[in-house]
Amino acid sequence: MVKLILPFIFGVIGIIGFAPYSIKICIYLSYIYLIFLILFSKKSVFIKILMWGLGHWGFGMSWIIVSIYYYGETSIALSLTIYIILTIILSLVFTSPLIIIKKILPILKIENNFLKISSVSALMLASEFTRYYFLNGVPWLIPGNIYLDTLTQNIYPFFGVSFASLIIYFLCTAILISYKKNRRFLFILVPLVVFTLVPEKKIDNLDGDIKVSVIQPSSDPFLKYEKNYHEDIENNLIDLINSTPPDTQLIVLPEAELPYYLQDIRFTHFINKIDHKEKILMGVWNLDQLSYLTYNSIYSVNTSEIYDKIHLVPFGEYIPFIGLRGLIDFFDLPMSNVSHGLSYQENIKIFDNMEISTPICFDISFPETIRRMNKTSLFIVNISNDTWFGDSIGPAQHLSIARVRAIENNRWLVRSTNDGYSAIIANNGTIVSYLDKKDRNILNGNINLINKRSFYNKIGFSSTYVILFLVIITSLINFIRTKKR
Repeated sequence: MVKLILPFIFGVIGIIGFAPYSIKICIYLSYIYLIFLILFSKKSVFIKILMWGLGHWGFGMSWIIVSIYYYGETSIALSLTIYIILTIILSLVFTSPLIIIKKILPILKIENNFLKISSVSALMLASEFTRYYFLNGVPWLIPGNIYLDTLTQNIYPFFGVSFASLIIYFLCTAILISYKKNRRFLFILVPLVVFTLVPEKKIDNLDGDIKVSVIQPSSDPFLKYEKNYHEDIENNLIDLINSTPPDTQLIVLPEAELPYYLQDIRFTHFINKIDHKEKILMGVWNLDQLSYLTYNSIYSVNTSEIYDKIHLVPFGEYIPFIGLRGLIDFFDLPMSNVSHGLSYQENIKIFDNMEISTPICFDISFPETIRRMNKTSLFIVNISNDTWFGDSIGPAQHLSIARVRAIENNRWLVRSTNDGYSAIIANNGTIVSYLDKKDRNILNGNINLINKRSFYNKIGFSSTYVILFLVIITSLINFIRTKKR
């Protein structure tokens, strides 16, 4: 039993490396143990890796139970049951590739230490890429995110977050193999790990090109879809919007704050009551009146342009397993079964054809999606509804992911959430200003317009793919040579 508890503990330790804790060395400790299981463990390997996954995903996405219990109004027993089932699913899906790695390595018979380290690192990264596709994509808890606020974050605008993950896998594997083969290299590797975590000195540039106002309404999510509560939401938004400075150039409202469709007559009445309507970008529920499909969208009041959310939240906006719908109230909440937008959509334009990218909530977790959106945009507007996270670690994790996207694409980012954390984020990831959880307020600030594309924005993960390809080819050549001996 102790042997099974230990991998679970190391899975949990890895979560401490992420926001809001940000004890970054913990991600190294966690992955050193995980790679140890892959390379050297002989007994019950599948169970041990699964236990690591249960600890990692169970605690790293513990906000799931907050959503189910509080907002699904479900009993604690049923909430725990659903949470455990979902955690097992995530662990099975995202640790299965690690089992494959365990099976592949002995077959390859790699004797060269550097090639072995490179091969393990490449295979670990390949397993990470599966997170972008399985269950419609759950790119959460990406290890490379932990370099935020360190010198190593300067890798993001060149090669992206996955290359940062590759560094972690390489160093962890190198430490293990050096410990087994030649411990002298530890005197180089350990200081190198420490160096990757040296804090980055932030240089704030607060002289912005345009003035923005971010609305954080902090409406009661329990009452949102109750009869006539929409009037309270409307009055709250009207009060906040009409309180923005007269010289503000852009007003951003959060994801789907109004509990009715864009096409509802109530929406027209709402718009007619507010000042500065020509400056507003806002989240809306968008009903396709031909197909009757519902989209989670962002809407420009001035131009009537719409962007539909591409990446939906599993178990939130869509249910991977249909049988779950109807099981508990959480899976049948209003607007909990929406359609995804097209992968390629034109950017919304403001200020005389100035393009901006407008990822919604979960979209921000997908680096390649954000890269495509920012080829011609000048800044990012990210709206989200983090209400469902409650007081869990989810909002802090989500904010840190948004900051990584800003750095990768060399773009300022404006973030509006229903109840926090709303923020203005510089292109170097600095949080220029923000609103705390449940703070009903307006965040006023300036942002810079940047036309220069980062190297990562131009090439994406191409350089990382090339490295993976070269390592795989080299490993195969080594395998063929070994077979001929």
